[in-house]
Amino acid sequence: MPSKALGSDISAAVVGLSDAARSLWAKSDYTEGVEWLPLYQHMADAAAVAGILWDEFLPNAVKREVAAALGDDADLARRMLVWLAASHDSGKASPAFCVQVEHLRAKAEDAGLPFHPSVCRNRSALPHSMAGYLVLRDRLTRTHGLGKREAAALAAISLGHHGTFATPPPHYDGGSVELLGTGTQWETVQRELVAFTETLAGLTTEDFTELGSRLIPQTAAVVATGLTIMADWIASSSDSFPLRTSPRPAHAATDAMRALRLPPPWSADLPDDNELFAAHLELSAPRPLQTRLVDLTRSIERPELIIIEAPTGDGKTKAALGGSEVLAARFGLGGVLFALPTQATSDGIFGTVREWLDLIQGDDDVSLGLAHGKAQFNSDFQAVPRMSSVFDDSRDGRAVAHWFLTGRNKLATMSDFVVGTIDQLLLGALCAKHVVLRHLGVAGKVVVLDEVHAADHFMRQYLCRMLTWLAAYGVPVVAMSATLPPSIRHELVSAYNDGLGRQTPKPANDATYPRLTCTSDSGSTVIAVPSSGRSSRLTIDELPGNTDEIADAVLTAAMGGGNIAVVCDTVRRAQDLYRLLTDIVPPEVEIDLLHSRFLTPDRMRKEQRLRERLGPDAERRDGPLIVIATQVIEQSLDIDFDAMFSDIAPIDLLIQRAGRLHRHGHKDASRPSAHQTPRLRITGFARRDDAAPELDAGCRAVYGKSALLRCIATLDEHFARHDVIVSPDHVSGLVSHAYESVTAPPGWETEWEDAEASADEVRAKKAQRARSFLIPAPAKRPLVGWADQAALASDPTGERSVAQVRDSEDTIEVVVIQRMAGRRIIPEWATEMAGEDVDFATVIEDDIARAAAMNTLRLPGFLGSAGIGDALIAELEDNCIDTWQNSRWLRGVLPLVLDRDGNAEHADHHFHYDDDLGLVVTPLEKL
Repeated sequence: MPSKALGSDISAAVVGLSDAARSLWAKSDYTEGVEWLPLYQHMADAAAVAGILWDEFLPNAVKREVAAALGDDADLARRMLVWLAASHDSGKASPAFCVQVEHLRAKAEDAGLPFHPSVCRNRSALPHSMAGYLVLRDRLTRTHGLGKREAAALAAISLGHHGTFATPPPHYDGGSVELLGTGTQWETVQRELVAFTETLAGLTTEDFTELGSRLIPQTAAVVATGLTIMADWIASSSDSFPLRTSPRPAHAATDAMRALRLPPPWSADLPDDNELFAAHLELSAPRPLQTRLVDLTRSIERPELIIIEAPTGDGKTKAALGGSEVLAARFGLGGVLFALPTQATSDGIFGTVREWLDLIQGDDDVSLGLAHGKAQFNSDFQAVPRMSSVFDDSRDGRAVAHWFLTGRNKLATMSDFVVGTIDQLLLGALCAKHVVLRHLGVAGKVVVLDEVHAADHFMRQYLCRMLTWLAAYGVPVVAMSATLPPSIRHELVSAYNDGLGRQTPKPANDATYPRLTCTSDSGSTVIAVPSSGRSSRLTIDELPGNTDEIADAVLTAAMGGGNIAVVCDTVRRAQDLYRLLTDIVPPEVEIDLLHSRFLTPDRMRKEQRLRERLGPDAERRDGPLIVIATQVIEQSLDIDFDAMFSDIAPIDLLIQRAGRLHRHGHKDASRPSAHQTPRLRITGFARRDDAAPELDAGCRAVYGKSALLRCIATLDEHFARHDVIVSPDHVSGLVSHAYESVTAPPGWETEWEDAEASADEVRAKKAQRARSFLIPAPAKRPLVGWADQAALASDPTGERSVAQVRDSEDTIEVVVIQRMAGRRIIPEWATEMAGEDVDFATVIEDDIARAAAMNTLRLPGFLGSAGIGDALIAELEDNCIDTWQNSRWLRGVLPLVLDRDGNAEHADHHFHYDDDLGLVVTPLEKL
C-alpha cells in the first residue's frame, strides 16, 4: 500500500530536515533583512497546489491520459504529479542558484555548504531548471534504479518548468563541482530535499519500481509539465503564498486555492435527443445534418476527427455545439475550444456560444474566454461577469471570465470554454516558450474548427501537427467547412490518424455532399447527409474590364433596388472602386466599404451596421445598398445580398463568397424583381484568344496564378454542360475537379505549366518554412531537447509566435493618434474619449490608455519588408511617448501620429486615414 502524502501539514517533516536543507532559499525580494521563503516550503506549497489542481481543476480526460501512462492507476498518477510539482525547483539546491543573494548565500555557507570561487562568474551557465533535471535524474537512477531513458522522461518535467527543454551540455553528465556541487555536501542536501518531496507526495519504493517499468509517453509528460508550471505560478504568488521563513499553517494552501476560486471543469451529463435539440439548441425541427452528427457522436467508440461539409445555412454551428456536448459527456471532457479564422468571426460566434452556455451549464460556474488580440475591446466579452482575485459572489450557474485564466496569453486555452482565432490552437504546434500550457488547455476539451478551409498551406502544417497531438491525447475534433478539396480532407484525416498510429489509405474520389467524414481504423468513413431541402441555383457570368466599367455595372445592379456585394481581392482595389462609386452614385444609393485596414472600433461599428441591415433578423429597408469588401466578408458575417460581384478567386472561396447570395431564404419573397435569381459576376481577369486569361496583378499576387486558372477552366467545363451551378448538387464535384483533375485548355498549356511549377515551388517553400518552427510529433522518448527553438522561445508577448503560424508578411501594428495644436490626442473621430491627451509628463491614466489602445491597426504587409520596415520603425519610434511604457495597454506600442486632416509621411510613404476609406498608403513618388 502506498504511504500517505503529507498534505499541507509539513511541520514534522521539516523538523527532520538538516540545517543545511533548511538554509536554502526559493524566493526572495533580494533585500537583506526582509522575509524570504525557504526552498522546502515552496516545494510543499507547489505540492499542495498540484494536488488541488488534480482534484478540482483537471478534466477527467486529462487525468485519464496521465493514468493510462501508468497502467490506468489514477492514484499513482496523482502522486507522481504532486511529486513532480514538489520537486520542480530541486535545482535551486545548487551553488549556481543560491549564490545570487549575498545574505542568503551566507546562511548556506554557515550551514556548511561550500561555494567554488568562480561560481558567481559562471552561474548563468547552469539554470536551476537544468540543475533540477540533473539532480532528479541522478536520484531516479542511483537511488531508485530507473533506467536512463525512464529517469530522463520524468526529470524532464523539472527541465521544462520554465517553458523550454534545452538539452544540458554533455560535460554535465558527470555533474559539476563548481555549479551543481557534485561530490560535496551539496549532493547530500539535494538527496535530502528530493526525498522530502517524495514524502510530500506519498511515493514509495514500490511506486518508483512501477514508474521505472514504463517510459512515460510525451503526451502525459507534456500535460504534467503544464500542470507543474501552473502549480509553480500559483505557489509563487506572494499574495497567495507570502514570503516567510517559518512553516505555513496546514490550511494555507487550501485557503489560497479557495480564494483563487478556479472554476471546476465543466462536467456534461449525456442528454437525450429531446433535451439536446429542444432545450439546449432551441431547435424544434433539427435539420438532417444536425441529427446525423449527433447520432455519429453517440456511436463512435473513441474520440475521432469529424469533418462536416455542408452548404451555408444548413446549421453547422448548432450541429457542432450539440455534438460537442455529447462528446464531452461520453469521454469526460471538460470544455470546448471553438476556433475560427479571424477576430471578426470569433467575435461573431462568441454571443452564440454564450447563449448556448446559458442553456446547458446547470448550477455550476464555468469559465469562458475570448482569445484573440482585441478581445479586451469586445463588448460581449466585457459583459461576462469578471472573476477577479477579490471578486466574491455566491450565485451559481454563471459563465465567468476568470482573471487567472484570461489574463495571460499563455493560458488562453485554459478556460472551460474558449472562443478564439485558430492561432490559439496552432500555437500549440509552434516551438515556443511554455507551449505545454496550450497543450494542457486543449487536452481536456472538444475542439471545433470552423471555416477550416481558410487555413492555407502554411497554416495547415501547424494544424496537421496539432491534429496529430490531439488524436494522441484522445481529443475529439469537429472541423467544419462549406466544402474542402479532397487532398486537404485527406491531409487532415491522415494527420489525426497519425496520432493514433493508423494508416490512412488514399480514398477513391467520392462526390458525396453534404457529408460527414469520420476517422476510423480503416482510415475514414463517409456518411452521406440527406439534403435539408434547401437548394439554390447560382448564375455566374464574367465582367471583364477596368474598375470604371465595374463601377458602372455595380451601379446599374444597385439601381434595380438590390443589396449588392462587391468582393475585391486586395484592399487597394476595394478602395479604388469605392472612390469611383462615391463619385457616381445618386443620393438614394447607400455605399459602404469594409476591409482590414480600419481602426478596430471603426471596423466593429461597420460590421454591426451590416448585421443590422443585412443579418438574418433584419427587416428589408427601402433603397439600394452597395457593400465593397475584401475577403473579410467570406467568413465574418452572416449577411444576405441580392447580387454579387467578385474578383476571381480559387473555386472553393468563390463558392464560399456566393454563400452570402440569397443566404436567408425567408427574405426571397421581398427581393426586387431584378434580383430574383442569385447572380455572381466575376471580375479581375480578361479573356484572350487562344491563350490563358490575363489576370489582375493584385488577384494573382494574393492567390497565385495556378489556383485562378484552375478555377476558370473548371467553370468553363461546367458551363459547357450546365446553365447554372446548383447547390448542393454541383458543389463537391466542382471543387474536386478544380483541385484534382482539371487540365489545361487548348492554348493555355505553357502558362499553365509555368503556373503549376510556381505553385509547387511556393508550397514547398511554405512547408519548409513552417517546419523550421514545428514541434515534433509525439514520440517514445524523453522531452529533453523537445520544441527547443531559441528564436521563439524568448518571445515574451507572443507577437512573433502569432505571426509565425500565419503566412503573412511581417506587419507593424500601430496606435493612431492625432497632433492638434501641439497636443497629442486620441483622434477626434474615435468612439471613446475622442480628443483626450495621451502625452503626459508622469503617468497616463488607465482608462485613457485603454481608449487610445482601441485605435490600433496593422499596416500593409509590404511596409514590413526589410527595405522599408527598418526605416519606418525607426521613424515611428521617434514618436514614442515615455509614459506609455508604464501602461498595460500601450507598453511597447508604436504611435502613428496624424495631423488634423489624418495625414502623415514616413519612410517615403504618405499615410492617410478617414472614416470612409480606412488607411490609405501611397508612395510619395506616386502622389
